[in-house]
Amino acid sequence: MTKTFDPAAIAISAIENVSRIPVTRPDLKRMLATGTGEPSHIMALFSDVDYSAILRLAIAFNVSDADLARAYIRARDIYAASNAEMDEFVLEMEAVMQSSDPGAARKAS
Repeated sequence: MTKTFDPAAIAISAIENVSRIPVTRPDLKRMLATGTGEPSHIMALFSDVDYSAILRLAIAFNVSDADLARAYIRARDIYAASNAEMDEFVLEMEAVMQSSDPGAARKAS
């Protein structure tokens, strides 16, 4: 018997551990892409689900790195989600965005 890694099942399980409100795969996609949804679901997704599972989910749902970073920032700022690895991911994304915009340095000056 071969076990398959299903990051959606892991995320749904983590969310169901903290909330009686049902969560679906489309809910996961929306939360990853926008940071919006049921507050307890967003907290569990970004605080309790492993960073690698979050990244795998984002890939599976075709959520861009930039959208994922914005969704986490929203979750952190509004719902107090906390994930040190996601914080690092956001910082990396900010650095990439600044380096890809040659006018950013001039605008900041």
